[in-house]
Amino acid sequence: MKNNLITQMIYRIVFCVLSAFGCVLTLGFFETSGSDTFGFNTDFWKFYTNISNYLCFGVGVAVCASTVKRVRAGEREGYNNTCRTLKFCATVMILVTFLVYITLLGDVASLAFWNSLGNVLYHVAVPVLFILDWALFDEHRQIKKLDPLKTLVMPLVYVVYILVIGAIYGAASGQPFDYPYFFLDVNELGYGGVCLWVFILLCIFTVLSYLMFVYDKLVKGDDGKWRFDFKNIKLI
Repeated sequence: MKNNLITQMIYRIVFCVLSAFGCVLTLGFFETSGSDTFGFNTDFWKFYTNISNYLCFGVGVAVCASTVKRVRAGEREGYNNTCRTLKFCATVMILVTFLVYITLLGDVASLAFWNSLGNVLYHVAVPVLFILDWALFDEHRQIKKLDPLKTLVMPLVYVVYILVIGAIYGAASGQPFDYPYFFLDVNELGYGGVCLWVFILLCIFTVLSYLMFVYDKLVKGDDGKWRFDFKNIKLI
């Protein structure tokens, strides 16, 4: 079933539909605010959660379109061969979104958490579905030794993006910028404190990326036993 392209196509179509709706919800639509049924979240561009969801949606659409094209061409078996490295990086990004929110930022024991459709979609359902897509339907033993380090690029770009906007906003308005996360709050931590947090988070990214690298090398032998195969792995 793992290499069945029709199964992959159906799964990815479902993912794209849910992911698209999740992306819409990050904009604040359909979320009740006071007496308003519809609203618009003007701060949607600040949040790592939203940006990681947008990236996964884009990658998901590209992979789904490729799968549909292959099925229409008559293929019935195979694995994803579209933007593999980018998909791996996006998988790590959305995994961090999932883990950080359910362990640090969100109260999963609260009924309010599960009553919010947005929370459930872009913090839980979309991340889990995207991670499973990579784990189940991508051909493994393809990740190179230095690929996990490539996953650090996008989080670093996000940090620079937020800090630059915060500095420009502060200089232009004379008011403190409302940073999206406490570990990026220059107003409270200073740049030294933010750099320390960024270093810690990059270490977490690196560990998670290499754990996924190890999982990628798990193969089933001819004897039916599972083992790790690190032979002939390319460096870059």
